[in-house]
Amino acid sequence: MDESSWQWLSLSLPFLGIALERLIPGRGFGQVMLLVRWFAEQLSIKVNRSGNGPRQQRIAGGLALLAILLPLSLGLALFNQLNPLTVLVDSLLLLCLLQWQAPMHSYHRITHLLNKHLHKPARNILRPWVLRDCESLSAVGVAKASAEMLLLRLAANWFGVIFWFMLAGIVPALIYRIVTELHFAWNPKLVQFRQFGHTASRFYQLFSYLPFQLLALIICCYGKLSRNRAALSEGFRWPYIGSGKLISVSASSLQSELGGPRHYQQQKVEQARFGPSQQYPEAAELDRLALKLNMSALLYLLILSPIYLARVIYL
Repeated sequence: MDESSWQWLSLSLPFLGIALERLIPGRGFGQVMLLVRWFAEQLSIKVNRSGNGPRQQRIAGGLALLAILLPLSLGLALFNQLNPLTVLVDSLLLLCLLQWQAPMHSYHRITHLLNKHLHKPARNILRPWVLRDCESLSAVGVAKASAEMLLLRLAANWFGVIFWFMLAGIVPALIYRIVTELHFAWNPKLVQFRQFGHTASRFYQLFSYLPFQLLALIICCYGKLSRNRAALSEGFRWPYIGSGKLISVSASSLQSELGGPRHYQQQKVEQARFGPSQQYPEAAELDRLALKLNMSALLYLLILSPIYLARVIYL
């Protein structure tokens, strides 16, 4: 294979992987990342001791994060140095890191059931995707929670991975995706991980801010621009400002209320409300959110592709 053909292959294979992940039905290759979460959960059972003080739990959580992150990222970096088919391996790994179909498929099942006024079965589909208690959610609560779930899951597991891969390559994308899984596995919203998951949560907030900000700016273009820009500045009212910006601008764009209080481990937690008060998302708004995220994915790739092409060709 001559140099020009190899360069063309280097440029095209990752985009083929991105397209394949979007086309494969069901949960796809993203299931591979569940192994990381399973290992994280098993590790936390061993080292997250409730008898330790807050400082010791934070130290244990930071060391546990490094114990998972360093071997995988350094191993991949060294493998890439020795492997002549780096582009192919990177594209296959990217296919495993991305997750679009699984949350989108569940979201469409939920909206289909809500349209039939079957919010209890919809609640059962939502439950594995969220940390909050779902048993008492009404149809309105399921609609709001499913919209937030889809928005934040795709932002974390698709848009964020694309962002770091395009800008810096497969190793930063892998690091980001592992940190995301550790954040979900050791989420500080749960009492047992309030201290242990602190480091993973901080890393997640740091690495997700820029990709979330870019997605929020794209969503800002759907609807009344001045209203959506004002909503962007409300993101600080959410515990994670990047997530807050996304929820706030999406609520403004849909003209539906998102956010509000929720229960974790039977304890009520007050959260900010975004969007017009008591205008809850219905079937049309839920469908529009899925459409807007699909359109945003295309714009996201168009914006980042020149950076990716420059990195591959010149670096």
